[in-house]
Formats: sequence, C-alpha cells, structure tokens
Amino acid sequence: MNRRALNILLAVLFAVPILMGATWGSKDAKYPSKTIEAVVPFAPGGSVDVSMRILTAVVEKDLGQKMLIVNKAGGGATEGQSYVARAKPDGYTLLAITSSVVTNTITKKVDYSVDSFDPIMQYCFDPEILFVTATSPYKTLDDFMAAAKKEAIMNATSGHSTSHHVAGIILERLTGIKLTYVHTKGGKEPITMVAGGHVVSSFGSYGVTKSLIDQGKIRVLGVMSEKRDPRFPEVPTFKEKGIDILYGPWRGVAAPKGTPPDVMERLSQAFKKALATEEVKTKFDNADIPIAILDGKDFAKVIKKDYENQKSILADLAAKGPAAAR
Repeated sequence: MNRRALNILLAVLFAVPILMGATWGSKDAKYPSKTIEAVVPFAPGGSVDVSMRILTAVVEKDLGQKMLIVNKAGGGATEGQSYVARAKPDGYTLLAITSSVVTNTITKKVDYSVDSFDPIMQYCFDPEILFVTATSPYKTLDDFMAAAKKEAIMNATSGHSTSHHVAGIILERLTGIKLTYVHTKGGKEPITMVAGGHVVSSFGSYGVTKSLIDQGKIRVLGVMSEKRDPRFPEVPTFKEKGIDILYGPWRGVAAPKGTPPDVMERLSQAFKKALATEEVKTKFDNADIPIAILDGKDFAKVIKKDYENQKSILADLAAKGPAAAR
C-alpha cells in the first residue's frame, strides 16, 4: 500500500468514530435527558410551592424525566430568582416566576432584571378584589368610588409596597379617589380588620377572603380582571365601570435567558397539557388557584407591562419609606 492510500485509510478510520460519536451525542442530547430542577423561591407549603408540585407531578410524566422541586426561599424570593437567572440556559433549571420578580427588581439591589428570564407560560392570575365590611353603607362599587372622591376612606393593606397597597395607589392615580392606608403585618390581618369594622376596606385575593365572603362578613365590590370572575359572577369588574385596571398576582414558569427555542416549546406544550388534565384542574380548584393560561410571548408582555406600570409607584414608595405612607 502506497503512502497516499495509507493516509486516506487512516483518515477514514479516524473520522468514523468521530461521526458516530456525533450521532450518539445528538441522540443523547435529546431534551430532556436528565432531571429538571424547578426552583420555587418560597418556603414549602405556600400556594406557589403547592401549585408547582401539582403541575410538575403531571409534566414529568409527559417529559419522561423527573422534575425536582427545589425550594430556595430568602430575600423575598430574590435568592431563588438570582439562582435561576445565573443558571445555564439549557432547560434543566426552571423558575416558578411570580409578580414578586417585578417588585424585587424595582425596589431591591439584585443581580438580575425582569429581562434575565425567558417566560415559558403563565398558569395563574389571581386578580385583586376590593372588599368592605358587610355593614358598610357602600353596597356597590359606584357607591364606594363616589364616597372616596369626597373624602379619604380607610384601607387596610398587607404591608407597605405590597401588591394590595399598590392596587390602591393605582386606583387612586386612575380615578382621583382618596384612600388612607393602614399597613399591617399581612396574612389575614387586613381581612379581619375589615370584617371587624376597624377599617372600611381592603384589597386582597379570593383565596384568603373566601371564608369571610361565604360567612357574609365582608362584601366584594369590584374585581381587577378583564372579565367577571366565575367565583363571584355578580361582582362587576373595574373595567366595565370605565376604570382600565387589570391587576393582581400572577404565577408562571420561566427559564434563564437564552434557553433554546425548541426546549422552550417542549416545556410550554408539556405544561399546557398538564393544565388541561382533570387531575390538575381539580387540585387547583381545591386549592383556590385560578387557572389563567398565557403562552410565553403574551406572558412576557404582561411582565413588561407590570414592570412599566409599577416602576414609578414602587420607586416612589421605596424612596419615601413606610413612615411617609398614608
């Protein structure tokens, strides 16, 4: 065999394993090929944790790989959000993203922004509701708005700069009403203050107010959603009263910025399928978690709009501090 033929043979022999390795590599790289971390930036047992555990238990069956819930609580969700923002964008580290990412990037010094994530999909939107004590003279939203334009109405919040506080400020700015805020430590405190007649009103979510609504101790006047909420269809939206406000905590799933489009699509489809199952629907309903699905592109618009709407409000509140709040 001459030298030229030998060189060709050696080149072929050298290339074969490389080509075969490339083939095997692409097969092994089929997504997903290993456990996926789903980071919940809150402690176990909360509504975000519960909803993600319900979802991932179904999604992992579709994906054929285990989804491991990792609770990284701390810093008001900043620890978990930062962890995912810095993770490799390969689809193996996901974030249970909530509206806290907007608040955190505006009011805290963090190493990420709302643009550090690629939204996969929104699965929940829990609109803010305005409620008053059952003995209040305000029977309708119109009654309340008319009175609040004449003189300030006492309003309990779950804390300075919380979503319930921001809901009131947005409403004030849009309509010219006046509210005097009583900031509490959160939980059910603002709700019990209203039910007990210590303050007139508050903003909140359906899940934590349901028992007192059912007992007839508080009255819901309006809901900050696009359409009437099926849980209380008799309550009008602010929008149908000519007040263009859609506001409330949302929840979804996101990946680090730069995650491949095919991986994003695979995850999106898996989560959508899970949300369509009776298993997830029933468990969400039992946990008072309202399903509201948006794809990644529309969810990204919601996050951006929330950021723009709240930036001036939250920055102003942060600058003034709790002591300056009404």
